Amino acid sequence: MPSVAVRNHLSTVVNAVLAGDSSAIEQAVRETISRAEDASELIGKISLLAMQGDHDGHAILTLAAASVLCRWLIALRHTLGEDTEGYATGVSLVVQALIATTPAIREGQKISPTYPSALFPSALAEGETVSSAVQKAVDAGDATMIERLLFGLYGTGADYRTISIRIYDGISQIFQEGGHALQLAARGSQLLDAIEWGEDAPAYIHWLTPHMAIHADEPEWTELVRSFLREARHSLASYRTRVAAPKNEHALALRSLLHSKASTQEVCQGVYDALITNGASARGVGSVIALAASDLLQQIDDEDHNLFVQIAHGLLYASSVRLVYTQVQEVEGLPLLFTAAAYLNLLYKELEGQTNASKAARSLSVGGGLIAPALLENLQEQLANQDLTGAISTTRRYLQLGHDMPALLGVIGLGAAQVDASADAGHTLQIVQAAGEEYLAWPKELAQTNIEGFLLVALRAIAPGKRS
Repeated sequence: MPSVAVRNHLSTVVNAVLAGDSSAIEQAVRETISRAEDASELIGKISLLAMQGDHDGHAILTLAAASVLCRWLIALRHTLGEDTEGYATGVSLVVQALIATTPAIREGQKISPTYPSALFPSALAEGETVSSAVQKAVDAGDATMIERLLFGLYGTGADYRTISIRIYDGISQIFQEGGHALQLAARGSQLLDAIEWGEDAPAYIHWLTPHMAIHADEPEWTELVRSFLREARHSLASYRTRVAAPKNEHALALRSLLHSKASTQEVCQGVYDALITNGASARGVGSVIALAASDLLQQIDDEDHNLFVQIAHGLLYASSVRLVYTQVQEVEGLPLLFTAAAYLNLLYKELEGQTNASKAARSLSVGGGLIAPALLENLQEQLANQDLTGAISTTRRYLQLGHDMPALLGVIGLGAAQVDASADAGHTLQIVQAAGEEYLAWPKELAQTNIEGFLLVALRAIAPGKRS
């Protein structure tokens, strides 16, 4: 349910953003939110305005990341106790995100969107489905037709999951601009979750559809993925009727396969074997692909932060793919796993032999302290001081003692809020979001697998970042 404070003070926050006054933004945000839940909702509300002026998608990705990091503060509040003097409300995250996305919010304020007429399913040619029509429009680069088709679904009363699967189906086998379309679809959808969708789906559809249409050259390997999936012997249909419990241990073999010189065909076969032949779940396969992405980042020297951010796009894409299977269950979204795996394998081949392993990743030190609040306070100071070695040590100590993970991620999220999101296009927030989500979503049946790499990625994203 929308909070009274957010509803009553929204215009005050927006006016402060439009004025470009960071002090006024902070004051307005502080007066508006008293809980992390309020922070996430406030970001969601303002994102509807930002969508109208966000032409490249980076603003929404930044806002979506800040919204998720705010939700982790709920656990931090319970760990630290209620007397935190606003520390766990998310003010810093909201302010950082709003300042970074001010240009999109300003532009959005000037625009009154005009939506095209809906094309209802009943108006399609005989034998044509919404799915096939969307795919045809994607291939033709016809963003307006995609939008009309999705508005037609919306007009029939279809729920957001039905709309989402048509979106994911349409872009599941295309890849351009680093998989940008899928990231925008998944993260934009996740952002609307904070405000419970309601009547806001049209804004999301109107913003997203230009990014779905093919308008740039795709890498050669995408056609190899499509060719693999077109073969009848590689049908994914049996996944729909599976009743056995997932066997996610069979997905672990992908971790080494993606870090090899395997061909795209061999990578696709590995995904198919894990998913269909050996019975792993889509979420399990997605998690392992994301772990392989975090492994890749450990191969990059700590001093080469630009390369770290560049290669981190593999994790951002893989995490978005895994997120899809928490939103929808349909078979139509499964090709995304093949696309993600092929992309990660390509990044491995491009990176091979070019870098030195991270010194931080090899560190074996374990910090002192026993009590969760004390450890979290130490971690906060270490991140503020850009002390990567100390932050890793404290994090390992916290893990060793079995304290609450979302609370730890809450502090790491607040560390990300110290990095100038305007200077790095929100990448630190996005990387921390992806790494933290993948840690929390790791399959319980694979608990013996070391996934510390996700946390190392998050800490390494924060430590060298330019401070705001």
